[in-house]
Amino acid sequence: MSQAAGTTGNAGESGAFVSLENLRPFAKVVFGDGAHEVARCGDGITLAYRPEGKEDWTSLGMQLEEGWPRIGGGIILSQSNALERFVRTHVVKIEGQTRTDGAQEFALEDVSWLVRNTEDLNLIEIRVGSEGDWTTVKIKDISKEKEKDRAVAALVKVSPDLEMEVSADMVGWAERLGAGAQIMPML
Repeated sequence: MSQAAGTTGNAGESGAFVSLENLRPFAKVVFGDGAHEVARCGDGITLAYRPEGKEDWTSLGMQLEEGWPRIGGGIILSQSNALERFVRTHVVKIEGQTRTDGAQEFALEDVSWLVRNTEDLNLIEIRVGSEGDWTTVKIKDISKEKEKDRAVAALVKVSPDLEMEVSADMVGWAERLGAGAQIMPML
């Protein structure tokens, strides 16, 4: 999707080196959860962004001509928690089935899984699909009342190919969010 970089430069999507030094932001993209500054890289074409108030730039490997919805989407997709945010937005908790083992069922498109809590707040058991063994995974400290967040964290942890499987849907989701961003010029 995009590439993170320090302040010296990196290769853009085309593989050409682009400088990330001495960038001057020309626009601010404001989402509900924060703002990001956008600048042209040293090649004058490729765009980079950084969270407002931060020092390091990240190359988007995109051009202004691609439009603000795609640029905003690129910023969203380059975040380390993009997959979890996408899954949390689209997951459905399946209600109505009483289980004797205390498990809760969740679904995301064609993927369904069961989760059940353990005594340890940082551990959760998960079973992807309707058959198979339960797997215990370590998740970050999420309260047991936040069932959906715990279920999402467990699925992301045990599904290394999940991002690839939902990538087309993630791009569309990110671009829809990008279309809703506020774009402000920076002088």
